[in-house]
Amino acid sequence: MKRCAALLFLLLLVACGGGDGPKPASEAGEKLYPVRGVLLNRNETANTIFMDHEAIPGFMEAMKMDYIVRGAQVGALPPDKSRIEARLHVTESAYWLTDVKKIP
Repeated sequence: MKRCAALLFLLLLVACGGGDGPKPASEAGEKLYPVRGVLLNRNETANTIFMDHEAIPGFMEAMKMDYIVRGAQVGALPPDKSRIEARLHVTESAYWLTDVKKIP
């Protein structure tokens, strides 16, 4: 019984302990898509951008939506209303952008 309780405690510790640090830029099993659009605004506290993006062939229609940014602080990204491109990472449970840069 003590062994089972210890194992349960360790599993809970591992499951709950990973949320505080920065997330990796890539994860196993992800799909990658190039995405282009206009950076409309940003939320520096949540490290997200609101983007009006073009259609992503084979994945998503054009739309406006929020994206978490990994690997960079959104305050350091191109200014609002800039045309940008990025890499969209998609897993079964999450999506996020990396490599956000200004384009003409």
